[in-house]
Amino acid sequence: MRYGEKNPVVQVSGLIESLPHYDNTAMQSLVDIEQAVQNLSAEQQAELLLFVAERLRRQRVPLPEPREFSQEQLKAWLDEDEQAMDRFRSES
Repeated sequence: MRYGEKNPVVQVSGLIESLPHYDNTAMQSLVDIEQAVQNLSAEQQAELLLFVAERLRRQRVPLPEPREFSQEQLKAWLDEDEQAMDRFRSES
C-alpha cells in the first residue's frame, strides 16, 4: 500500500514493525523514534514524512512563522558559499 491510499497508518505501522530490532513496545521518546527512522530506507523515510505531514495538515497545525534574515547575514552566507565553490573548483 502506498501513502495516500485507504489506510496509511497500517503502512507506517508495517514500516516500524519491519525494523530489525522491533520489539513491539511503544516508543517512549522522540529519540526512540529518530533512531528507528534511521533504520528505514530512504523510500520508507519519504513515506513516513508524507504520512506525518498529512496528519499535521488534518490537525490544522499552524506552520511556523517565516524566519527573517538581515541583508548582512544573507550576504555572508552567499560569500561563504562562493568561497566554498571556488575551493571546490580549484581542487578539481
